[in-house]
Amino acid sequence: MRHASTPLAVTYSLLAALSYATLAFTVKWAEAFLPTTLLIFFRQLFGLMILLPIASFKLGSLKELRTKIFPIHMLRAFASLSSMFCLYFALRYLPLTDAVLLTYTRPLFIPIVVYLWFQKKWTKNTWIGLVMGFLGVVLILRPDSHMFNIASLVGLAAGLFGAISFTTIRRLTKSEPPERITFFYLILSLPLAAVPLATNWKTPTLFGWGILVLIAIVAIIYQLFLSRAYRHAKAVQVSSLLYSSVAFAYFFDVLFGSATLPLSAFVGIALIILGSIVTLRTQKH
Repeated sequence: MRHASTPLAVTYSLLAALSYATLAFTVKWAEAFLPTTLLIFFRQLFGLMILLPIASFKLGSLKELRTKIFPIHMLRAFASLSSMFCLYFALRYLPLTDAVLLTYTRPLFIPIVVYLWFQKKWTKNTWIGLVMGFLGVVLILRPDSHMFNIASLVGLAAGLFGAISFTTIRRLTKSEPPERITFFYLILSLPLAAVPLATNWKTPTLFGWGILVLIAIVAIIYQLFLSRAYRHAKAVQVSSLLYSSVAFAYFFDVLFGSATLPLSAFVGIALIILGSIVTLRTQKH
């Protein structure tokens, strides 16, 4: 049930954006010590360990975990995990700002996914938003420079898989409670994440375990702020404010690195944000 409150929505959305940028920065820093497969598997495992007591309390019994749309849960787990792998790969090779921004191209792909899945026609505003957004992507990727590489394309793929995940979540929320959706996501993503982990295992040091716990905590904080933001405002409003993650990511880049963006990149950021907001407003939330 939503309790509309603009001040709380803005506060929680900005805190979610800051925590997401912090999470991305922490992952980028951690990848100097630990492989991506380890980071993702234990993020999911620790998340499940925290969720289980909450889910048991909220759902009441194991019978409440039964679902009639298991394939949709499976698709959501695969899409979300794929998006995460793509993001972590991009974070390893791209500046933090670029990787975060490419992940946030998700709203540009949602109309495409919805059209292919539900045959829903695009409105004029959808076309305008998509053209603006993908023009911004071109300016960010800069095809005539070294930035147009496999890492950039993988970062863009994170946005595509994120759009598929978001669309499946919207479908799941029509009949499934949040605890069941999250439970199936974590329980199904663990074996999927375990396959690449088995081929690239590296026993963490005590310091490494500390990093894994830190990432799990920051991820949980992000989810808590995000869920509270959606409780006080519509998805389109929250999603618009979440683009401040890009500004926070740029701050981290400047503070801890040597990132400098050309004017064309700032224009691209503006176009992606505006285009995404336009396309978001054409979706029903």
